[in-house]
Amino acid sequence: MSNAPNIIRRFHAGEANAFAEIIEQYKDDVYTLCLRMLGQTRAENAAENIFLEAHQAMHRLHPDTDVNHWILTRAVDYTMDATTAVLQDDSPPPTAISQRILNELEPNFRVAVVLRDVLRLSEETIAIILNLPLGTAKSRIHRGRLTLGRNFSPH
Repeated sequence: MSNAPNIIRRFHAGEANAFAEIIEQYKDDVYTLCLRMLGQTRAENAAENIFLEAHQAMHRLHPDTDVNHWILTRAVDYTMDATTAVLQDDSPPPTAISQRILNELEPNFRVAVVLRDVLRLSEETIAIILNLPLGTAKSRIHRGRLTLGRNFSPH
């Protein structure tokens, strides 16, 4: 959380570059989450929309809010809504965890695996972001990984 309270206070005081610092600090994680949840064709627009919505909601934040949890929770909510609304059909080039394989996971498992294995967040942070008990977050990560393992295995 380091400088988050100062950033929020500076934003509330009208400092123009306070929100720009938030974007700079979290743009890669938000974009990566969008890419892995929504696919390449929708990731950039989704990330932009997340930051626009975050900017509009920023004035309501308490100065002690953990910006990392707050912005990633917004990103998870946005991508989960978008994922359940439309099935993805784009197939980007293979990566360490293939996007095609990730897209086959149920969204609840996909988001847990992306947060843990792509963004490398702790299980405790994932539980907070997803608003789940720690055991449920661990279970979703585990079940997502098991499903990924089955999908990578030759049949």
